[in-house]
Amino acid sequence: MSWIWLPNAITLLRCALAFVTAWAILHSNAWIALGLFGFTAITDFLDGYLARRLNAVSAFGAFLDPIADKLLVALSLLALCANHEWTAILVIPAFLIIARDLGITLLRLRPSIELPVSRFAKWKTAAEMVGIFVLLGAPLLSGTARAFSEITGFGLVGFAALLSIWTGFQYVQTAATPKQNDRT
Repeated sequence: MSWIWLPNAITLLRCALAFVTAWAILHSNAWIALGLFGFTAITDFLDGYLARRLNAVSAFGAFLDPIADKLLVALSLLALCANHEWTAILVIPAFLIIARDLGITLLRLRPSIELPVSRFAKWKTAAEMVGIFVLLGAPLLSGTARAFSEITGFGLVGFAALLSIWTGFQYVQTAATPKQNDRT
């Protein structure tokens, strides 16, 4: 039996779990939200690993994988913003991250533009995921540990927003630069 369908199935599951995770952040206890987010974030690694391992890399998977990441991050950030009463310390970076992700995704949809994922964009995604995870875990702590967790989470999301601006600028610059073979 061939398992080449599995990576794309996991990516599709991740898209669905992004919505379930956001719902859990808004309506469930912190353990459920934290567990769902952690599981969904880990499947990002798993689908890519399996696609390479099973020699099942596909155009569909390459298209859908970043969308699944962006769905998880955007929906989780919006749910966290709602839980934190739309405080500016979270709303501003969330807005910057979501706006950049939407803009770059739309830019990537243009067939004439190739934008491979940059190293800084991978750092941005890591900072987003870890920052959201830390913020989701903060309510499970108390006292100084909770305060430290919240400060760390807000700091990581803020750092991710700065990387969003930087990588967004880089991607727009790359998209606007004519390719060598287009100059002839």
